[in-house]
Amino acid sequence: MTGEVVERVLCSSRYRDVDRSLVGRLAAEELPRARNVDDAVKRVKRRLHQAVGAFRGATRGNAIADAWKGDLAQPAFRAACTDALRGHASTRERLPHLDTFFAGIWAHTGVPASVLDLGCGLGPLALPWMGIGEAEYVAIDVDYRPLATAEAFLTTVRQPHRVEGRDLVSAPTEDEAEVALLLKLVTTLDRQDPGAAGRVLRSLRVRHAVVSFAARSLGGRGKGMEHTYRARLERLVIDAGRVSAVAEASVPNELVFVLTLDAVDG
Repeated sequence: MTGEVVERVLCSSRYRDVDRSLVGRLAAEELPRARNVDDAVKRVKRRLHQAVGAFRGATRGNAIADAWKGDLAQPAFRAACTDALRGHASTRERLPHLDTFFAGIWAHTGVPASVLDLGCGLGPLALPWMGIGEAEYVAIDVDYRPLATAEAFLTTVRQPHRVEGRDLVSAPTEDEAEVALLLKLVTTLDRQDPGAAGRVLRSLRVRHAVVSFAARSLGGRGKGMEHTYRARLERLVIDAGRVSAVAEASVPNELVFVLTLDAVDG
């Protein structure tokens, strides 16, 4: 029956671009709780909305390609990127601070020669503000829709890159990079498995991991969130078991922490 649930979910227009392994994992978890297959399908879709659906937005890849004239700093190109980033809830909140957001992070890590963007969404479209030159950019997400946009964008601007669909809850990545970005990812992982974020940090082969949390909910509420997320970070640091230092690079709408990680054994 798990296979039937997976196929029915992937046949829906809303979730046909989601990684099959994620759908399979959720189907296996929800079937024992469901009254029947129809109920299992509804349960899986509900959890997919929490994992990816609530953060989706319209993509404007064609407009970005049309605006590309070979210069990341060109105003019309940046405007096209901004317009696309505005369509994604997670990146829209970061727009007022893009000019300083990444510079604040690199002040702690150094400008990286390689970046691993986990749960990337449309985050790669902020490349014009990153200042990372020819750095290798690896973008990973469980949703192939933003991955397709990221792939097209990174190809257009000729950034060395790779994109990958992956369910980080069941298969944490062991890719090597200088910096890993986990921007607003921990809360998404927590909704699926409270231990997933710790496993991801333990598996990373990077020197620095950047973990961020939204200072406000998607509905605009912010009361108590900063205290909650600072406490969550403290637990995550303990759970990871390999964090040697924590620095902060927060901006008004986002709590940002730069974790220095000890090397992975072996």
